[in-house]
Amino acid sequence: MYNAKFFEKPINYAHDNFQTNLSAAIDVIKQNQSVLAKKILDVINSKKIIIQSFFNMSKEHYAEMRKNMKKEYGEVLPENFPPDISTVRKIESKLEGIIYDDKVIYIRSQKNSQDMANTLVHEICHFMNAGMYTKEKKINPTNLVDYCDEVRAHTGEKIFERNGSCLRRSDIKQIHKQVTDLYPEFLVSYEDALELGYIYSSYDGPKDRILQPLSL
Repeated sequence: MYNAKFFEKPINYAHDNFQTNLSAAIDVIKQNQSVLAKKILDVINSKKIIIQSFFNMSKEHYAEMRKNMKKEYGEVLPENFPPDISTVRKIESKLEGIIYDDKVIYIRSQKNSQDMANTLVHEICHFMNAGMYTKEKKINPTNLVDYCDEVRAHTGEKIFERNGSCLRRSDIKQIHKQVTDLYPEFLVSYEDALELGYIYSSYDGPKDRILQPLSL
């Protein structure tokens, strides 16, 4: 089973029904016909990851979240730990999910089962490609590696969304546009993202197909 940990004496957030929603999301993944679904379930059942609500962030991860929210969104979160409901809702208004330490996944608590499943797939794809990302950063230490990492996660989501059908050329173009719109800073020195085409991931391509240094 997945590894879901909670505070011993949590604040009363029973209305969030996180574990019920998480179980429903995992059921959605079980029913999916894509080649990726079984790999996602294998990771969930391996206990190599921890899946939490943002209400259950560790003290260290909340400190990291405060830095990220200020840097990325200009939001100043209170120092008080654990965060109260209004603080968590502020985080959830900006983030669907996030992964820390390549293994701890936090998910928005009020998502429906399909949306939560999609977010789980996205974050677990980051987990599965963590080794690839580390190798690529050593070879090509630019933001383009971060771009490719996001493309892989969004591609995993699209494979899952297609539910057993093949990806289309239009899907790949849409993924590049989506990631470019979300993270324009990743492509400062490499303007034509579409030239990259399909970016291989650890779960669908030769293991030596990592991003090589580019002549920019």
